[in-house]
Amino acid sequence: MTTTLNNRYRIEKTLGRGGFGQTFLASDTHMPSGRQCVIKQLQPAVQDPATERWILDCFQREAATLEELGEAHPQIPCLYAYFAEAGQFFLVQEYIPGPTLQQKVRDSGPFSESAVCSLLADILPVLDFVHSRRIIHRDIKPDNIILREKDGKPVLIDFGAVKEAIATVYDNHGRTNHSVAVGTPGYMASEQAAGRPVFSSDLYSLGLTVIYLLTGKHPGQLQADPRTGEILWESETPRLSRALVAVLDRATRFHPRDRYASAREMLEALEMAAVPSAAATWVAAPP
Repeated sequence: MTTTLNNRYRIEKTLGRGGFGQTFLASDTHMPSGRQCVIKQLQPAVQDPATERWILDCFQREAATLEELGEAHPQIPCLYAYFAEAGQFFLVQEYIPGPTLQQKVRDSGPFSESAVCSLLADILPVLDFVHSRRIIHRDIKPDNIILREKDGKPVLIDFGAVKEAIATVYDNHGRTNHSVAVGTPGYMASEQAAGRPVFSSDLYSLGLTVIYLLTGKHPGQLQADPRTGEILWESETPRLSRALVAVLDRATRFHPRDRYASAREMLEALEMAAVPSAAATWVAAPP
């Protein structure tokens, strides 16, 4: 049986499920082309009519932020629409054909040093733009960066702020309570897990994403220093240049004060270190 949402969006298939809801590939029946789009269904932390209006207000504000980001930067998906239906909240976004970084590693194996440097050179300016708008992504990981099929450019998807709005509820004293940490265990910095993300929390997640690209190992598969909490990853990449090791080591420091202060600073360090950045070529999968 075909499901249609908001009397407009015909669900084609489920793309993923998570703690906050589901993601679907859909077609827009109100467009002559039947344009494909991605629909994110978000489940509120509680089903409480008393707080539903407040959650909707938060959802609308965060949706407006996504619209602004997507309109202003070509490596962030456009927001087409948002709506609430039967106590659920939905975002309708641009569909970006292409593999995620995680799919790319699974299909083709770990990236070369030049490939990850090319990726960093392409994605750090996007992150710098996002942070310039006072926004923290909160969920950077290999599955949330797509290599766009038409040009190989990395596209940043699945911003965490909307999830945080959905997961935030009022307690009995009228105070907001973040019932669920937004982010992915392993890729999430300790301060973010404690509910206090900062801009360098995104750099930490990006650094661990790059380490995954180089090693094929998620953070949970790597050892950590029990005294300092630092991820011990260098032995997994013995042929990596010391310059890139130094950049990634600083980005993934346990304490925010020891990391790069901004995406721009990290990009400048990459350039100053003369890390090889020959453009990588990703061959798009045939249609």
